[in-house]
Amino acid sequence: MIKKLSFFIGLAILFSTELIAQKSIEFEKDSVFLGKLPNYPDTVSYSFPFKVLSSAVSIDTVIEDCSCLLASYPTEELQKGQKNTLEVQFVPYKPGPFNKSFTVKLNGSNQEYTLKLAGFIRPSSLSKEKLYPYGDSGMKWPHKKVSFGLLTAQGLASKKVYFYNETDDTLRFEKPPVTPSYLGVLIDSSEFEIEPQSEGSFTLFIKPEEREEYGYAQDTFSLDLVNQKKEIVSSECIVSASIYFPESEGDGPKPKMGLSSTYMNLGNVKNDGKKIVTLSVMNTGEVPLKILKVETNHGLELLSIESEEVQTFETVNINIRYLETPRTGKETRSFTLFTNDPIDPVTIITVKANVVK
Repeated sequence: MIKKLSFFIGLAILFSTELIAQKSIEFEKDSVFLGKLPNYPDTVSYSFPFKVLSSAVSIDTVIEDCSCLLASYPTEELQKGQKNTLEVQFVPYKPGPFNKSFTVKLNGSNQEYTLKLAGFIRPSSLSKEKLYPYGDSGMKWPHKKVSFGLLTAQGLASKKVYFYNETDDTLRFEKPPVTPSYLGVLIDSSEFEIEPQSEGSFTLFIKPEEREEYGYAQDTFSLDLVNQKKEIVSSECIVSASIYFPESEGDGPKPKMGLSSTYMNLGNVKNDGKKIVTLSVMNTGEVPLKILKVETNHGLELLSIESEEVQTFETVNINIRYLETPRTGKETRSFTLFTNDPIDPVTIITVKANVVK
């Protein structure tokens, strides 16, 4: 009797496991490496073919991990055995390796499918204008700012920073730049002089624990070089980082952010630019929560922030406009909230809608 019972229990577990593991759709490939792309393309496109394994399946949305990505997919209901494709596009913004992902969600299902697109953009085919598109005349930068991303409040981080001398004169570091106390610049002796029409560099250090506040930080310092005529050629270097510490570390009261939602499904939205999205931000911490920045991606516009400081156990609303779009159908947009919450300083809020005429 015990042996028979064990057999049926084992059979039930096996059957349940198979049900849980059963997929509704199956992609031929869920991860693709495109190799080295010989030219700097305006757009990198790829098609992910898939097959429906169960009946009555439709794709709810595809969430891109970057505003540089776009996905096109069938919205109609697909039957078992049908084949279709999910088209993805990546707009390169810098040379070197890239690794992007898309999350596919189905209607009426908790299943998620992650697709990855990777490759390498060769820098050799790029002009200096594309490699260094930012900055004033004299010195150019590859990016708008030097971003350290997410840092803990302990230890030292560093990054090699490159710029371009587009003048017809040799530039020289006469003295190190004056930076905020938590930043430092190291210039190697071989980097003191930058030849005309050539690349220069320095090492930038950041000491997060020396900054007075946690959360999102952005500061600017001036990089001053001298040409052979003893004239100063200046350019601003913008540095950003999100500084946090684990809850088990750090003394003293802290703010704690709470949000009404991080994923908003607006349903049908008329394509007239009049739809307003409201995000409620609550502070459940012991000191005021500061809203440092709200950064909207394509298709959204920041209208207002009721207050940039949220008192303890109070709520502040952020209002975002859903802009008109040249196309209709399902769209997923996003905006990013930066605060002084030491545990969660940067939060991405996803906004999904079905745009109709």
